[in-house]
Amino acid sequence: MSAHNRQNRRSLMLSSCALLMGLAASGATLAQATGTAAAAAPAENGAGGGAATVGEIVVTAEHRATDLQRTPDAISAVPEKQLEETFTTKLAGLSAEVPSLEITKASGFENLVSIRGIGSETPENSLTTVPGVSLFVDGVYIANSIALDQTLFDVNDIEVLRGPQGALYGQSSTGGAILINSNQPQLGVFSGSGDASFGNYNLYRERAEVNIPIGDTFALRISGQKYDHTGFTDDLALPNFRLDDAHDESGKIAALWKPTNNFSATLTAQIYHSDQHGDAQKNVNDPAPSPWEVNQDYPGLFKLTTQFYHLNLEYDAPWFIVKSITAYQGLDHVQQEDSSRSTFALLGAYDNVAAWNTHLHNYTEELDFLSKPGGKVDWIVGFFGLTQNSKQFVVEYEGKTQPTPADLAIPPDITSPPYPSNLAYGNVSHVDHRSGSVFGQATYHVTDTISLTGGVRGNWDYFRDNSFNFSAFTPFGGNTVLHTSATSNPTWRIEADDQVTPTNMVYASYSRGYKPGGVNGSYGQVVIPAVFLSETNDAFEIGSKNYFFDHSLRVNVAGYYYIQKNFQYIETDPVPFDGGIANIPKIDDYGIEFEGNYTSPDTRFNAGLNLALETGHVVGDYKSIDSTVANKIENQPFPSPCAFGGAFYNPACWAAVIASAKNLNGSTPPDMPHVSGELNFSYRVDLPHGTLTPRVQFTYRGSEWARIFNEPTLDKVPQYTVTDLNFDYVPNHSALRLSLTMTNIGKIAGINSRYIDPYGTGQVSDQYIPPFQVIGTVAYSF
Repeated sequence: MSAHNRQNRRSLMLSSCALLMGLAASGATLAQATGTAAAAAPAENGAGGGAATVGEIVVTAEHRATDLQRTPDAISAVPEKQLEETFTTKLAGLSAEVPSLEITKASGFENLVSIRGIGSETPENSLTTVPGVSLFVDGVYIANSIALDQTLFDVNDIEVLRGPQGALYGQSSTGGAILINSNQPQLGVFSGSGDASFGNYNLYRERAEVNIPIGDTFALRISGQKYDHTGFTDDLALPNFRLDDAHDESGKIAALWKPTNNFSATLTAQIYHSDQHGDAQKNVNDPAPSPWEVNQDYPGLFKLTTQFYHLNLEYDAPWFIVKSITAYQGLDHVQQEDSSRSTFALLGAYDNVAAWNTHLHNYTEELDFLSKPGGKVDWIVGFFGLTQNSKQFVVEYEGKTQPTPADLAIPPDITSPPYPSNLAYGNVSHVDHRSGSVFGQATYHVTDTISLTGGVRGNWDYFRDNSFNFSAFTPFGGNTVLHTSATSNPTWRIEADDQVTPTNMVYASYSRGYKPGGVNGSYGQVVIPAVFLSETNDAFEIGSKNYFFDHSLRVNVAGYYYIQKNFQYIETDPVPFDGGIANIPKIDDYGIEFEGNYTSPDTRFNAGLNLALETGHVVGDYKSIDSTVANKIENQPFPSPCAFGGAFYNPACWAAVIASAKNLNGSTPPDMPHVSGELNFSYRVDLPHGTLTPRVQFTYRGSEWARIFNEPTLDKVPQYTVTDLNFDYVPNHSALRLSLTMTNIGKIAGINSRYIDPYGTGQVSDQYIPPFQVIGTVAYSF
């Protein structure tokens, strides 16, 4: 890394710290000059007939309800209304709403979720590793990243916790956590709502919810959703076949029993099913002129069925509060894809994944004991346990002669001969994962304005991978391997905050996040370890949360410096198909984030902003094999030692591949744009028979790297800017709401992610953001 780059990065960090401290100091002065509001929570926008305010936001990040502005952590809250205004149907849509959050795709269905550049770069090995950003639904840890493909359903709000959650959320929260809070049953209230949305691409979404009180102590909430649209991307090689479609149904029943004022039990059952063609990834050499046209001669298939049951108990004891969350998750996933993202006619070969199927059963239990609110010390202690059993079945075919349907048929079993002659790779894995942790956190209120927080978590994880791997090109044929891994690591959080004025707070924290090590299921590999190491992230953060101008302006700022150790990523092995997870010893990341909201004195005008500036680099010398370089070496003709399939058996070929390894010192991590953000404006217009609220949103994502290798002609993903519009009309004295949403009105062909396939024919493909859409919604509530 050059001295110039080091100086630039050092300047960014120092400037961030100076800006935060300056904002905190000026905030106290400005609050006094403009007449500081009372410490009590402000009213919602336009409520109560008083001065306009930016409404209070209640979050649950501390396992109890707290005011966002008095919670000393970088948290973004996205309410249901905001999801409706932007017609956000999947978690990936939150990338525009939350600073430093990015959700991209790898091979079609594997979700890569990162916050501040920290997340998961190992989706192909999802059975034996965990994501770096954990997902919780109603307090339940969601165990597999494939579940992120589900359409959002019956959501009340979403909280994004930016930064490692070392004490309260544990082993998969190295980069942060996403909390989805669904709508809950209510006692004594009979209510309901429903809406229908229509749009281009034959879009149709219908939703209905009803809350039914039964006596004084029992209530039911029943909700359902159906969502369909034809694909955004036309496959020109297959008649009437489109990718990027949606065809799914969701249903939920939640029952609340509250026999006394100090005890409640909520039992929830939720199912989800989708059957569609899967996401489009366009080969960079595809001749089709439109970003939303591809030439792929093997049809994609994506089926996902999930079952989700959980029991949430809460007991308000005389001296403390007890919460228990018991859950079961079942997941069945069936997928096939054109791994070449091309046609036989264009490529002269085929590479088709006929099956990539995952089945999972997961049981979790969390038990928390919390202090009563209002004391000198707020504390929480708890236990978390997980038992997970999963199975994976993979069949990948390759060849250089035009395949027949029989050549691509899925065999019932690949663990014994006879094997299909074109079976390039097969895998049957049975993985057991056990996880347990105990944790505690306490906040001591030193004075009325100053607080100190300390928390610790002990984590233990065990993986057992019993895998059968087959390749037709290796003399080893099929091999069964049994690998186990047990890791433990403490994580923590230390924090201090000062409520400088009732409307201005500053805080500083040091925390550690942890991802467990695990096992690689491959056999005969040369450089890939059988067991990979745990990943940790030591995070230093300072922040300031502020209200200005009598609560009409909210400004929150956070700056951070991360030290990642043993960063987990997919490494290429000199033996084809034997890649797996390896560790980069050290990566440093740092940046600054801004969030702001403004409401005009007459409450008509509202504006919102989020902005993230971030960067990072590999520290020290570390060499890694680039799969694109390895593929070229392995396909060299005689007299190369890799000729005649030498990559599967010739040590001289392996040595040539190893010698090509690139030194990653100074490389920037993937999925980390240096600049990204979102700006929105809305203005309410009072009409004779109702109110009309137009809203415009601008989203910018700067350029970023697709891989840690930072190859300019291959890995650089370009920036894009997208504009969305929304119009809401609410008639006077009516429970009706009419909405019109237009997304990507500039028809921008933004690249959401680039995938450089390390396996098979090693193709490079882009996944584009959705094209221009127009969606109308009619909603009614009672």
